[in-house]
Amino acid sequence: MKRGTVTATNCATSGNIAVLAQNKYPLLIGLILVRAIDASLTYYGLSVGLREANPIVVRVIEALGVIPGLFFLSSVSLVLLLFLGEYLLPGVAQSRHNINLWSNVAYLSVLIVWSAVSLHNMVLIWI
Repeated sequence: MKRGTVTATNCATSGNIAVLAQNKYPLLIGLILVRAIDASLTYYGLSVGLREANPIVVRVIEALGVIPGLFFLSSVSLVLLLFLGEYLLPGVAQSRHNINLWSNVAYLSVLIVWSAVSLHNMVLIWI
């Protein structure tokens, strides 16, 4: 392996990491949108006769009602995620670059999972 090739690879990798570390706000907006879509699809699914499979969500909906329960769960999940990404990870990471990188990796990972859940709800509704 040539030394120049390694340098080029390291520059490209560090550039990608820098881009991921800087793009926090689009990820946060995406998380909020995906939570709103998931809550809307859950509400619609419940209104057409589907049942919620998550027992925690069922208990909260029974206690608070459908719309307040879904709003509460979406809000709590977003606040917990922001707490994790902005306050817990800084205690683990040392430099600000690492904090931004790891919080954005966490946000991106959760965005992918929540998007898959919303897609699953959409498939269940329209089948």
